[in-house]
Amino acid sequence: MSSMLLAAAAAATAPGPTITAEQALANARALYAVERERPAACPDAQGDEIVVCARREDPDKLRVPSDADLGDTDDGVPRAPNVSGLPDCSRGCMRIGKDPPNPLIIDLNSIPEPPPGSDAERIARGEMAAP
Repeated sequence: MSSMLLAAAAAATAPGPTITAEQALANARALYAVERERPAACPDAQGDEIVVCARREDPDKLRVPSDADLGDTDDGVPRAPNVSGLPDCSRGCMRIGKDPPNPLIIDLNSIPEPPPGSDAERIARGEMAAP
């Protein structure tokens, strides 16, 4: 039993591969970086000429598939795709909890003054600790 514990302890304390912070950042950039295409440079203006450049994007890269693409529109009416990332509540959503109870509304001006000499008066003046 003790030999198994010693082997487990030795495996847990064995040094793993060490990398520098720069290597870790380079690994993260390689995994998560997005390669952006550089647009072609606009030609230089000649004389009094005005040069207008526009980027042409592939519209299919920006397209989000909708239910109508799949032929599943339930009622035959095409709908815009849900791009919010939230669940679709058209077929019912799971509700958690309930509305909190309404707060009590108390008119502090309608509370009468404590009777003279009472414990309430002594507590209000700070002469006695509240129970």
